[in-house]
Amino acid sequence: MLARLAALVVLGLVSLRAAADAPALRPEDEAAIRAHFSAFDAAFARADARGVAEGYAEDADILRPNQPAVVGRAAIEAFYLEMFAGAMKDVRKGGTVDRIRVVAPALAVVDSSYTLDRDAPPLHARGVSLTVLEKRAGRWVAILSRSYRIPDTGGATPKP
Repeated sequence: MLARLAALVVLGLVSLRAAADAPALRPEDEAAIRAHFSAFDAAFARADARGVAEGYAEDADILRPNQPAVVGRAAIEAFYLEMFAGAMKDVRKGGTVDRIRVVAPALAVVDSSYTLDRDAPPLHARGVSLTVLEKRAGRWVAILSRSYRIPDTGGATPKP
């Protein structure tokens, strides 16, 4: 029991130290990161595959629900070009940046949530994304993005 308590205290101290060492989110970086997501949403609204891809690094990779991994900015542009002509045609996307965490001076992890809506054929979905951004040449670009759909529970609370 005492050993377990000691381990918890040490773990807590290590966690506090790690949090204290994390760089603070500078206002100009927060504004630039939020602008990155706004630009993505604006390009999505225009069904502009090139505009969507511009926010990704050349070596970025993405994973979208029910899709294979897509690697590289050119492949990301081609992926969205296909999606805007097919499965995502006429889809309205809403997005919210939920949390920005800077883990190094030029590296941030962003949690976001989104909605997808279309009247016909009907589509109403919610999801969450985790995106890693890196500041390259003074510009925040996505290097990795993972999106996950939240199952529709029909208003019921999901069971754990």
